[in-house]
Amino acid sequence: MVENECGISKIMAILGGKWQLNILWQMSKQPDIRFNQLKREVRGITNVMLTRCLVTLVAYDLVKRTDFNTIPPHVVYRLTDKGRELVPFLNELNNWGKQNF
Repeated sequence: MVENECGISKIMAILGGKWQLNILWQMSKQPDIRFNQLKREVRGITNVMLTRCLVTLVAYDLVKRTDFNTIPPHVVYRLTDKGRELVPFLNELNNWGKQNF
């Protein structure tokens, strides 16, 4: 990306899809969350789309994926420090959305 590019443009390139902010919002409510639990919280998302979004969020260091290498498989997701920095903004967006729409 261009060095002088607007920060909003950079954020929207990562978080501007239909699901990413909702995923982060749901993850902000609990420290560790499993895939199926997250899928239940983010209503309407498919397994494929949730997987894609999580891969992207992990790649940008907003979410950490921990695989416990057990049988059956046990994987949890949690916000990283960088991801937790977004929580106050998510709270503001949530409040603004409730008040205005």
